[in-house]
Amino acid sequence: MEQQVTITLHPSGECFTAPAGQGLLDALRQHGFPLDAPCGGEGICGKCRVLVDNREELACQYVLSGDVTVELPEQAPIRVLTGDADAAADGQHEYVLAIDVGTTTVVAFLSDGKTGRQLSCASAANPQSAYGADVIARIQYELERRDGRMKEEIRACLARLTREAAKTAGIPAEKIGLVSLVGNTAMHHLLLGVDAAPLVKPPYMPSVREAMELPADWLPVSPDARLRVLPNIAGFVGADTVGCMVSAGFDRREKLTLLIDIGTNGEMVLGNRHRRIACSTAAGPAFEGARIRFGMRGAPGAIDHAALTDGGLDCHVIGEGGAKGICGSGLLDAVYALLRGGFVDESGRMRPEAPGPWMTVDGQPAFRLRDGVYLTQKDIREVQLAKAAIRAGIELLLNTMGRERLEVHQVLLAGAFGCYLSPESACGIGMLPRPLLDRVQAIGNAAGDGAKQCALQESDYRRSIALAEKTEFLELASLPEFQDCYVDCLSFDEEEL
Repeated sequence: MEQQVTITLHPSGECFTAPAGQGLLDALRQHGFPLDAPCGGEGICGKCRVLVDNREELACQYVLSGDVTVELPEQAPIRVLTGDADAAADGQHEYVLAIDVGTTTVVAFLSDGKTGRQLSCASAANPQSAYGADVIARIQYELERRDGRMKEEIRACLARLTREAAKTAGIPAEKIGLVSLVGNTAMHHLLLGVDAAPLVKPPYMPSVREAMELPADWLPVSPDARLRVLPNIAGFVGADTVGCMVSAGFDRREKLTLLIDIGTNGEMVLGNRHRRIACSTAAGPAFEGARIRFGMRGAPGAIDHAALTDGGLDCHVIGEGGAKGICGSGLLDAVYALLRGGFVDESGRMRPEAPGPWMTVDGQPAFRLRDGVYLTQKDIREVQLAKAAIRAGIELLLNTMGRERLEVHQVLLAGAFGCYLSPESACGIGMLPRPLLDRVQAIGNAAGDGAKQCALQESDYRRSIALAEKTEFLELASLPEFQDCYVDCLSFDEEEL
């Protein structure tokens, strides 16, 4: 018989058993106590630290051999971009629900199907984050285990958000007659139980690209309710990008527009109603807090903005308390400030010879931001990799379309990071072209807004299908000039681009 060990959680006293030899992280996940593990349990990020019998351990590296007492870290609420915009409705349903399944967060919007008025919204962290910050780690977990855990966890989360949104609005969830849903291709496939293997091998195309209308029988809605899933465009340009295009009215724009959704992947679309080209860049999860020594999501304790002062950096912390780490918008500001102050050169090398609040960590220089929070040389390199991927995507889209930077009439930034970042910092480090600084506009949760429009009006759902079908896809890695362009974009020197 397999030996069982007992895990007791402190201070709640909750207990459960797990087989000896199992990893602690897996045991916690299986019993409803997921921890952040942006690296997918590889022992690299250090985000899953717990106290095991009063000793600090990485849960992903700790193998159970006997009874233990485990103290979990406090889970701070994360800052979720929701929105409260109303939209036009065709009146086909009394109540409709729109869901945006993001890699990091999930949001459900409940609207009056007759008037288009938003009644409530509910949001949560995506529970799949416990299996890795990036979609590749989650796909690999699913392909290795084939246990359906990814689908089960996200569906349970969406069912809970549906009930929560209905309760807040004061209606029975069973009155919801239609649900529309967007998400990137990986979130789409994992949620629907579609084979995700094609996403991680050439030619990296989705198993399903078409829009779908399915029974919504796994959600606590009307028994007759349908699930309206927006189409995907390509391997890593999914239904969320299509939702953004619907919301931004890309099929009605005459002037050249650049749409960017900066997350773990940087999806972008360049064009107008006459022609559109989309691509995806492997921006990596740096701006989501992964692979950064003190990286975290936008939650209390995160440095979310920074500005250069005579003594170093003036950092703002969410919640106004002590700093626990730094989120994407703060990271962008901090790196730009270090460049301006001469603490980092255009190649990305830290310059400890420049007077400032330097520290030595593991024999290497680090720049102190707040007590207990600092940036390392590796952190700067991670930002360079992420910003280079995004900028290379922009340059290659322009080249493919035969257009110049200054021909771009507007730059639309979608998503939470796009909403909170400083355009000055984004242009200052070369992630966005500096000549376009005054043309940058944040458009909030455009993917969710597009999903809402497609729930409220069938005509918008039909628009989403046409937009996806008529948007070209550019596979950046297949371009002969991609590598040279990417390397050029690593520099913080705008003149080299």
